[in-house]
Amino acid sequence: MHHRSPGFFAALRWGVYLSAGICAYAVLVQFALKPMHAREQGQEVFGFLNGLDRVLQAPGLKAGMYIGELHPAGHLPFRVWLFAVAFNALFYFSAGSLLECFWLWIRGDLAQSRVSRISRSKSDGNAEVQRLTRRGFLLCGMKLAGGGVLGGIGYSLVVEARWFEISRRTFPLPDLHPALDGLQIVHLTDIHHGPWLSRAYVRDVVETANGLKPDMFLLTGDYVHQSPAYIEPVVEELGKLRPKIGTLAVLGNHDWWEDAALFRREFGRVGIPLLDNTRCILTPERKLVPKGREGLAIAGVGDLWEDRLDYQAALADLPEHMPRLLLSHNPDVAEEQRFIRGGHRVDLMLSGHTHGGQIFIPFLGTPIIPSYYGQKYAQGLVQGPVCPVYVCRGLGMTVLPLRCGVKPEMAVIELRRA
Repeated sequence: MHHRSPGFFAALRWGVYLSAGICAYAVLVQFALKPMHAREQGQEVFGFLNGLDRVLQAPGLKAGMYIGELHPAGHLPFRVWLFAVAFNALFYFSAGSLLECFWLWIRGDLAQSRVSRISRSKSDGNAEVQRLTRRGFLLCGMKLAGGGVLGGIGYSLVVEARWFEISRRTFPLPDLHPALDGLQIVHLTDIHHGPWLSRAYVRDVVETANGLKPDMFLLTGDYVHQSPAYIEPVVEELGKLRPKIGTLAVLGNHDWWEDAALFRREFGRVGIPLLDNTRCILTPERKLVPKGREGLAIAGVGDLWEDRLDYQAALADLPEHMPRLLLSHNPDVAEEQRFIRGGHRVDLMLSGHTHGGQIFIPFLGTPIIPSYYGQKYAQGLVQGPVCPVYVCRGLGMTVLPLRCGVKPEMAVIELRRA
C-alpha cells in the first residue's frame, strides 16, 4: 500500500493559515489594542503585542515607504495601512508556502513515497543513508535557524528593549568655577513613550533617575512616538523629576511631528524650561538665571530636521571665560556649517536621536544610523569639528520596537575643573 504525500496543495494551505493569522492580528492591533494602549489600558501587555505587530508588518510598511506614503513618524493613513496589510497577506502566503514546501522536501514527502524510498534503499543502501543523513542535517539546521531567529526577536522585543543601563562619564571643563566642580547631571533622551512602551516604563525611568540624586536633569528630545495622545502623560511623569537645581529640555523631531505647541504648554505646566534657541546660566551659587557673568552657560538649539537653529540666540554675547554646554537633539548639528563658521565656544554638546543604531549584528555592526555621517555619531563620546559630542543611546525605540546588543541608556555626567 502506497503512502500518500501531502503534496503541493498542503504547502499552499499552510501559507493561507499564516497569511490569514497575521492579517487578523494586524486588524486586532489597529482597531483594538492600539486605541486601548493610548487610553492607558493594559499598556504593559499591549505594548509587547503592538510591538510584535510592528515587527510582523515590517515588510508591508517597507513597501509603503517605497511608494512614498509612510510618514517618518510612523503615522499610517488608512489606505496605506490597507496596502501594508494586503502586501503582507501576499508576502506571508508566499513565505509560508515556500517554507512548508521546503519542510516537506526535507522530509521526502514531495520527492518520493515511502515505498519507493524503501525499494531504492534495498538497491543502493549507502546512497540512501547518505541522502537521509543530508536531509536530517538540513532539517536540524532549519530548526536551529528558525529557533534562533524567533529567540533573537523575542529577546530584542521583550528583554533588552526595556533593560536600560546607567553609564557614567566625567568631563573636564576649562574655566569651570570651583563652586561648580563635581556638578552631577543626568542626561535623558529619546524616551519615545508610545504604543510600544508603557507609562509604567517612563515612571520607572523617572524613579531610577531620581534615585541618582543629581544636581540637574538635561533632556534632549523625542519624548513620544506615533501619537500626540502620549504627550501629556510623558510630560507629567517627567515633571516628577526631582533634581537639586533644575531640569532643562529641548524638543526633538518626533515632538515636532506630534505637536510642538502642546509640548511647550505641557512643559510650561510642569515647570520645565525649554531651551530651544535660548539659554540660561547656572551661577556659582547653583541657581539657574536668565543672565549672568559667572558660572556655566547651558544653551539649546532647535531640532535640525524640523526647527530653526539660532546659534546667536543660544551662544552669543557670553563672557569668553564662561564654559558652556549645548543641548541638541540631533548630533549632526556638530557638523552644520553655520555652527562651525560661527566661532562660538562650546565645551560639550549633549545629543540623542541615533539610539546607538538599536540593533547590533555580529560582523556587520549597527547597519542603520539616522545620521548623515554614518557610524560617527552612533553613540558615546565623539570629537566633532568644534567640540566633543556625547551621544546618548536613549531609552526608547523607533522604526522597530527592538534592541539587540544596544541597550537603552541613562547617562550620568560629572563635570570637573579641567
